[in-house]
Amino acid sequence: MMERTAATSAALADELRVVVQQVEELIHAIGDDRDDALKAARDRVSGAVASARHRLADADRRTRRRARRVQSAVSTYARQNPWTALSMGAAAGLILGAIFVPGPWRSRRRERRSQE
Repeated sequence: MMERTAATSAALADELRVVVQQVEELIHAIGDDRDDALKAARDRVSGAVASARHRLADADRRTRRRARRVQSAVSTYARQNPWTALSMGAAAGLILGAIFVPGPWRSRRRERRSQE
């Protein structure tokens, strides 16, 4: 779950970086226009882009720091409680195996459904 959330967050951050880059390119493209309203809009957008870039970098730092803390905590717990960690891993493997590996009861259930 945490890896999926981290992957989703990373994908979202990458998408936001692309948007920020495209907005910056647009700002540079309209940079030569002399219209005062356009200049004011460009300045506001430039400020918003700078703010978004700063917040994105800050969120990235916080996420990396939090991931390092979690990794360290899990590693410490596993070193201090090896049998508990092993048992938890085995239980997770059994549960996932029961969910994802088709057994004979599932194939019989499918056969009954197809006959109906």
